[in-house]
Amino acid sequence: MGLIKKRFIGVGLFLALFGAEGASAERFGDYVGWRTCSECHEEISDGWQTTPHASAFDSLKKQGSEKQSIPECVTCHVVAMDEDGGFIDSDLTPELINVQCESCHGPGLSHTQSESPEDIVKTPDEHRCRTCHTEGQDKSFDYRDKSRFVHGGK
Repeated sequence: MGLIKKRFIGVGLFLALFGAEGASAERFGDYVGWRTCSECHEEISDGWQTTPHASAFDSLKKQGSEKQSIPECVTCHVVAMDEDGGFIDSDLTPELINVQCESCHGPGLSHTQSESPEDIVKTPDEHRCRTCHTEGQDKSFDYRDKSRFVHGGK
């Protein structure tokens, strides 16, 4: 049985037992979503909410339903698509929509449990950004310039 099929069976069983409102990334893997991060990093979270990353999925939706059906497009507008515990779809994992903390800093569950800076990618490098900000998708991307504003600010 494939990983995707197993995930859907597991998700379905969880929803049947606990209801859809209880579903979250925390229960399915190591991705916790930005709201969990904001519990300790409120100022950074508030700043992030002012950035294009915080509305990345909406920008994809504005480009039409075709873009939303192309995995190569969706993967850059959500957290950890195709990763264990990552984004499945907007109904099952709405808490992982948009480019959030874990898109750059990696899965946050271990960090939230230990509160150790060693359990998270503290400073993502340019390579992490370039997985989505490719030459073909973002010709004018300048890592040194853009990375200063990823948490908000001017």
